[in-house]
Amino acid sequence: MRVFTTTALLLRAAAGFTSVPYYTRSFSTGPLNAGDTSCPLIIAGSTSECLGAAMALCAKDELINSRDDQSRPPVPPSQMIAFFNEPSDNQEQQQRALSSVTVSSIQNSIYFLGESIENSEQMLSHALQLTSRINRSPDSSGDSPMLHTSLHSKDKSKFDALSMTRNRFSFVGLQLHTNLTPSDDGWITLPRDEAEELGNKLQTLLDGDSQFPLSAAVTMDIRTHLAMLQANSLPRSRGVLATNSDVWAMSDFIKDGIHADNEDSLLFEYNYDYSDPFGGCDPLLRAGNAYSISTSSSEYIKEFNKKEVIGAFSAAYTALMGSRMDPVSSICIANSVKRAFHKLGSFDGITYQPPPYTWKTIDLIVELSRTASERVVTVNGLARKMYKEYGYK
Repeated sequence: MRVFTTTALLLRAAAGFTSVPYYTRSFSTGPLNAGDTSCPLIIAGSTSECLGAAMALCAKDELINSRDDQSRPPVPPSQMIAFFNEPSDNQEQQQRALSSVTVSSIQNSIYFLGESIENSEQMLSHALQLTSRINRSPDSSGDSPMLHTSLHSKDKSKFDALSMTRNRFSFVGLQLHTNLTPSDDGWITLPRDEAEELGNKLQTLLDGDSQFPLSAAVTMDIRTHLAMLQANSLPRSRGVLATNSDVWAMSDFIKDGIHADNEDSLLFEYNYDYSDPFGGCDPLLRAGNAYSISTSSSEYIKEFNKKEVIGAFSAAYTALMGSRMDPVSSICIANSVKRAFHKLGSFDGITYQPPPYTWKTIDLIVELSRTASERVVTVNGLARKMYKEYGYK
């Protein structure tokens, strides 16, 4: 087994790399804004989230340091990830259904496997205990670990718990879940009152403590984002979302006027001017570029594996942004993780089995990432255009 229960192994340092602007993001022409992966990542979620993050970090390393097959170890290297399994309603059935390949992949891909957790309070308790142990280690760099977890708009206790403990982590990645419902005019969206409430709670969470500024990455579905935009409740992060701009990652797409749960992804950017009292904080006036990761695939992600595939995408985006990779490069690789989970994952009638942590999977993600980086479509003000077309009537 390659699952270790010592936090010392979480503290292996990874090499730092130089930064480049967005316009040099093609992985085939380097250098790449790779950032620093010296901080361990704590994931409280599913096996797909754990493996998605590990595969993203491994693929990033391969994109930066291309090696021939003979110089590579038989198994992809493990990543600085601590994993706490957050059970779902049918967790016992899922545990019985996990294949030996999935179990082996988890063992090979991470440094620390914690026990299963039952609720958000227990998750944060375990994460903070691990954080304390890491920071006391003589090998510690002094930086607090990163955290990735999912967060439902109705989960007040988890919002409150994260708000109270956010400054204990150097970076927080969130995958937002909401209850979308059909409106009177037939659109499936988030009701306005729920969009306002979600935006206010998310704003409180992102505000943090000015003495200990938080960095974060947030992924969500596009209809939730547009609902918060329409309700004038989209948070303004003042640089918290890992860049000077506010950047939000969408796990789905709207294609030819139709919502598409396919292999595409989207990045919205807002460039606020907090010194301008006349519209400087208006997201419609300050909507910047949107970066579309559009694939040629017309195949939709099936409902029975959608949660796992999107979870892998979200955790991958967190891992990459937390390593200080630029947002466009991050979503290129994260989208490629999503595609790999869609193409290589399997469903046995009981549960979804993620793709194995092997070089075959990593090489596919690397290949898809290179293709995605060359096909990024940049559209200025796309959020404003979608607001007009898909907003509340």
